[in-house]
Amino acid sequence: MGCAKRRLEDRIKGVKTLEISPERHTGDLLSTIGETLRAERNERGLTLKQVAEGAHVSVSYLAEIERGEKDPSSRVLESIASGLDVEVSELLVRIAAALEPAPVVPVTDSLAA
Repeated sequence: MGCAKRRLEDRIKGVKTLEISPERHTGDLLSTIGETLRAERNERGLTLKQVAEGAHVSVSYLAEIERGEKDPSSRVLESIASGLDVEVSELLVRIAAALEPAPVVPVTDSLAA
């Protein structure tokens, strides 16, 4: 083996793999959309494949949306709602409710007088 090839192999051995994934925060919109869609699907006892077929999207795309990795358009959300057999307005209300922080109650209001 040549000297140049050996040096290249030594450099390759020293390379570390770094996986970069989009930063996700608890309560962010994409995560909440995905979690809500998955909850709706599971409540109805449907598989990813059944919903994807009803929504006319691929199973992998729907799975990425459920994991919070893809940002679905309003049209796609309408299609998924249809695949879930739920009104898109109901779906959006559930997403909004999941995003709302718990109400803050001042300590003075929570104490019995």
